[in-house]
Amino acid sequence: MKRKQIAVCDVERDYTMRFAEYAGRHQNPLFVVHGFTGLEKLLEDTKEHPADIVLLSKNYAKEFKKEKCPGQIICLSEEEYQEEEPEYPVIYKYQSCPQILKKAYDIYAERTPASLGTALRLSEMKRIGIFSPLGRIGKTSFALAMGKELAKQRRTLYLNMEEFSGFEALYPSDGQTLSELIYFMKQGKKAFACKLESLIGKIGSLSYIPPIKSPAELKDIKREDWEELLKALERESRYEFAILHLSFGADGIFELLEGCDAIYMPIAADETARAKLWQYRETLKLLELEEILEKTKEITFPNMEQLEGYAKTEGKRWSKN
Repeated sequence: MKRKQIAVCDVERDYTMRFAEYAGRHQNPLFVVHGFTGLEKLLEDTKEHPADIVLLSKNYAKEFKKEKCPGQIICLSEEEYQEEEPEYPVIYKYQSCPQILKKAYDIYAERTPASLGTALRLSEMKRIGIFSPLGRIGKTSFALAMGKELAKQRRTLYLNMEEFSGFEALYPSDGQTLSELIYFMKQGKKAFACKLESLIGKIGSLSYIPPIKSPAELKDIKREDWEELLKALERESRYEFAILHLSFGADGIFELLEGCDAIYMPIAADETARAKLWQYRETLKLLELEEILEKTKEITFPNMEQLEGYAKTEGKRWSKN
């Protein structure tokens, strides 16, 4: 997949250089950023190296001729509010570089008619499921501990499919969530990888898609949507591992479990927990889904510290696969 080109051209030389320097230090698998300190230099360079996205100072917009630079033009404005409808999409320039880039990716994804291409893989993306029929058992702590450890060595995505993940309070996002990504796919738009990049959050090296905000949104996502999402991640992203934090609220839960390469199931040893686990196992046998049981590793530890320690050990082990 050839990386797309982003050109940044602002009247403030220091702003442009700092922006390009930041982007260079935090390289993106989809885009490469070039800085230009004047409109003439930008137009001269894009004759031979067309830019897919141009982040252009609003001060240059009036003298800029679109036909000379056919990429997606996005204006960088010094004003937070616009009094009139602008000719090009506008982003407020005095915010963090990651926020500007995410908004630029989102604008590009919504407007480009073409896919960014197919990811060339050495092996298929592995799906690791985290699931338990029991509640308050440490699933989130286990999933994140494993994911963060695995992400130190391998490109890893955490995908939460719970009704109440609590992520919005723990890791605030800019508003877009998994729901927007699913809706984007349902519209038949092509630039999935770019839309994905506009949503991605980070916990250390671990990437995650901000989860849905209400159970009603989760209910609207059907089994076919989950499968299409996972296929798109396999086809168009560069993630080597997907940590799937599953729940019974996800439509097609048993199909999702079947599609996992391995499943970790935190459990408890009290009488009520044993009764629920028995019923879960009997249900799988009744549905002739013993394969799920075969790939499930039941885990129990006396405290959260040991549970997270084991998760890190497993993350290291998977990173060597």
